[in-house]
Amino acid sequence: MEFLNYVWPGLAVGLAGIGVAIGQWILAKKAMEVMGKNPTQATFYLTVTILGIALVESAVIYGLVVAFQLLSADAIGLYSSMGAGLAIGLAGLGAGIGEGMLIAGALGAMDRNPAIKGKIMTFMVLFVALVEVTAIYGLIIAFNIIGENTENMVHLGAGLAIGLAWVGVAIGRGYLAERSLKVMGLNPSMISFFLTVSILGVALVESAAIYALIVAFSIMGAEWLAWVAAIGAGIGIGLAGLGAGVGEGLLVKWAMSAMNKSPESKGKIMAFMVLFVALIEVVAIYGLIIAFRMIG
Repeated sequence: MEFLNYVWPGLAVGLAGIGVAIGQWILAKKAMEVMGKNPTQATFYLTVTILGIALVESAVIYGLVVAFQLLSADAIGLYSSMGAGLAIGLAGLGAGIGEGMLIAGALGAMDRNPAIKGKIMTFMVLFVALVEVTAIYGLIIAFNIIGENTENMVHLGAGLAIGLAWVGVAIGRGYLAERSLKVMGLNPSMISFFLTVSILGVALVESAAIYALIVAFSIMGAEWLAWVAAIGAGIGIGLAGLGAGVGEGLLVKWAMSAMNKSPESKGKIMAFMVLFVALIEVVAIYGLIIAFRMIG
């Protein structure tokens, strides 16, 4: 292994570690806040917090696994190592922050409405699993790169595509899940409706990352693709997906706030939400078009 290759295992675990540490700080801060407001529930909140920290931790564990794989690979080259490190590092960064935000939202919802804390905790675990998918996609791309065990500059483009896009998608999902749990706590009679809107929102935000995943696999499967074209395609769809993921997540978040304030208008608000998400989605589609032009 070339000496520069030792940088990228560090990047894999380091970038993921940044997101996980920030996410754990966000949820621990909220936990101490609700413990101070409701000391009789301190033991319960401590249990939820420890569970939340363990769930968020998984993103950096993926980075650790990839780092060890890179260190043990004999024939992998500099750019392939870089691509794998960025894929899991950036994806883990987004997942850590997104999961921390939504668990903090769950703690706030439980504090507002202790009577439904069991339901809130169930939905919290569900949303964490949905955000966790971002890190798993990064892990899949990283293992595909490592599995080839060779040097290929196009791997850097694949890592950038999936890593950058998933930062935005994971944070966007964290925003919408945090607000979903909050409004469930404020208005428990509409829990089923808000859960439906949340799952729809997660699916809409997912599209930007799916584009990035398609581009990443297309880059890795293309023959005779110039490395500069691969990197350009990865940056194009990666940055476009990052912006679309954050923007769509924030849009769905505020749509749910509007529905909570005005339940009688929830149908219209939901229709406008889907329309505006589609308009933001155009950004990711532009990135997809340019990426395929470069690959083709």
